[in-house]
Amino acid sequence: MSHLELSSKTKNIVKEFFRDYYSKVDVKVPDDFVMREFAFQTFDSESYIRHKSFSSLSLLKEYMISIIPKHSYFSSALYQNPGADSMDEKGWIGSNLIFDIDADEIRGCSPVKVSAYINGEYHDVELINDECLELAKEREVELLDILVNDFGFTYDELEVQFSGNRGFHTMVRPKDAAWLTLSSSARKEIIDYLKGMGLDIRYVIPDIKKKVKLSLPKPSEGGWRRRISKKLTDVSNEDLIEYLKSLIPKCVVEVDEKVTMDLSRLVRVQGSLNGKTGLKVVRLDSRSLHNFKFEEELSPFTDRTAIVLPTADMRKVKLLGYELELTGYMSFRVPASIAIYLALNKLAYIMKVI
Repeated sequence: MSHLELSSKTKNIVKEFFRDYYSKVDVKVPDDFVMREFAFQTFDSESYIRHKSFSSLSLLKEYMISIIPKHSYFSSALYQNPGADSMDEKGWIGSNLIFDIDADEIRGCSPVKVSAYINGEYHDVELINDECLELAKEREVELLDILVNDFGFTYDELEVQFSGNRGFHTMVRPKDAAWLTLSSSARKEIIDYLKGMGLDIRYVIPDIKKKVKLSLPKPSEGGWRRRISKKLTDVSNEDLIEYLKSLIPKCVVEVDEKVTMDLSRLVRVQGSLNGKTGLKVVRLDSRSLHNFKFEEELSPFTDRTAIVLPTADMRKVKLLGYELELTGYMSFRVPASIAIYLALNKLAYIMKVI
């Protein structure tokens, strides 16, 4: 078979998996979904289907089954008329605060790099590994801690979900509706606080005279002193002030500022599939976040296997709990979850499902 034939066959197999999934499950959306815009991307177009709205969950499910979405989103914004074709006509009411933590943007994350050979050309592909997602999980825990202890939200107001690929999304569902109408610039101030942008160290660690004993930051304090206190390990350091200053970069929470500032940002539908991996977008409470592992159970396709034709050599590549040993353009039998993940990243063609 030619590349185009293999690619077309693979796409149709993956679409059938997605269709079967959506016919059996009910995705979850906010209770106020009738006030939100929905958007989708299909397997047959790079363009997005925008400005969709639904009056019932049954109509939403019916539509998703009919188009078989590769990616599914709803708006962080609430609108008077979410189905209107122009933003001006939608009638903006407010937007939830959204925070996006992507593993590959975190210092210390080293994604697995694979070079695939497709149709006479090499394509570099990066795969997020367990270690990177653990780093993202640590940042997510820190973010929740700050939102609760520094901004006063309760855990009930914070909705966390695994994106199905590189990291975690947090949506604030505030009891105080005033949070919904924050401007982009006000949301940028929140990002600056998380990242320590413009932080005046003199207010956090005063430059006092040597004869006066330095007051160490305590967990009972607020703001950046509380955050620094959580990183203290060596209080016997001779140059204590410099040591405390060195802890500041370790307290930074790396979030995508464009996501938080965007008043019309799209958010992945909970329970939908991420079209880059075939993994579920799942909600996480404090316990499930703590126990989160990048494993096969994140895929709904664990009960079948497939014959794949890899487009790259993969030696000791860990993926969803499996260690892959694959040779380019030699057929291998793998779990369907792995086959779909590789296919969506153009790292394999699916020849047959068993």
